[in-house]
Amino acid sequence: RSISTSQSTATVTMSSTSHVPSLLERIRALDKSAEVSHQYMALIMYHPRSPSSHVASESDSSSYLAVGHAQTSFVNSTLLNCKNEDGDPIFVKGEFPNESGVMTEVLRLHMDIQIQKEMTQSQQGTRYYDDAYNYTKIFEQRTSAFEHVTNHLISAGVIARKHSDLYPIFPFAVTSLCGGSENYKKEVLAHINRNTAPYLGIDSVGVHLHCYVCEYEQTAGDDSCNNNKKPPIKGLWLQKRAPTKSHHPNCWDPTAAGGHPADLSLVENVAKEAQEEAGVPPEWILQNDSSNTTNTPDIIFSDHTHDPLTITTAKPDGTCLKRSLYYSCDLRVPCDWNPIPVDGEVSEFKLYSMQELEEELRFGNSVRPAMRAVLLDFMMRHGVLKEEQNFKELRDAIHRERLILW
Repeated sequence: RSISTSQSTATVTMSSTSHVPSLLERIRALDKSAEVSHQYMALIMYHPRSPSSHVASESDSSSYLAVGHAQTSFVNSTLLNCKNEDGDPIFVKGEFPNESGVMTEVLRLHMDIQIQKEMTQSQQGTRYYDDAYNYTKIFEQRTSAFEHVTNHLISAGVIARKHSDLYPIFPFAVTSLCGGSENYKKEVLAHINRNTAPYLGIDSVGVHLHCYVCEYEQTAGDDSCNNNKKPPIKGLWLQKRAPTKSHHPNCWDPTAAGGHPADLSLVENVAKEAQEEAGVPPEWILQNDSSNTTNTPDIIFSDHTHDPLTITTAKPDGTCLKRSLYYSCDLRVPCDWNPIPVDGEVSEFKLYSMQELEEELRFGNSVRPAMRAVLLDFMMRHGVLKEEQNFKELRDAIHRERLILW
């Protein structure tokens, strides 16, 4: 199913005196950290790594880790009013020295004060580290605390409902997600509802699948196949978000896209989203690798999750500032295969030529803004971006440094 190019690619009409943003300027504008970071304070959590990291006093900050940030006005108006079933506050504000020794206002969990106190007492007494800092118990308590936050945000009208997905909360020091491993699980400090996470600046992780079609298909006997020469890309399948989506309805996205829940690996999630949104057979992703005998020249899956895009995004009004990590995979599909909407989150699909896609990224407004970076990354990796000299600057613009407030 497709629509005409005139419907799919919006062009910007400017007067001769107006500045037309370059592609680099459009991509850089996606990052909002410089604009609104002064409105935020860091969210930190207590997380000693070993007995040697026992605190010397209850006011020591050396075993705290940054995990997010919240808008200061939102902290004062809403978050400080969150309470648990006993009437105790979920959050407290305080000043802690950062790595440079500068006293900085931060937000932390009230329960961490008690945990830190118990750890201090265990250092002075005979309790063992593992008894004082029970990871599983504390994980569950923190997850319960964030559940109270979600309920409070619903009652305050900040969010409409709970999402079915839970997001993991990691320390900012974690730079790689390898879901499923034991080390990965030990880094997760709590789970939080997906709809609540942006208001606490929790890292947002998205997965994306690019289904592309080549100009012609290869067979095992083709010289181009034997020489590992890939035919030119004919087009990339994009999905149009359903009009019922809560944000950016009717905008265009990669073939499949979704948030990353706490219970799946990245590639498993890609396969799930691809099947649910576009009808992609899961085995094309989960079984299609160089060691699999079902691998064919016209169905080739490539995993690029080792190199996520990193951009600090926010809503247009400056709320929900968070680091967004975009993980991508590519899937070369047969020329006669068409994606189909399955779960109701997609209204239709269109095969964009590389020329159409580049024109949209440079001048259009049909693609969801954040996805400009994701689709640009696809074009750069495949060498199909034309007339562009700023490749290093573009790559830097989609791999931004993390915002550090503490």
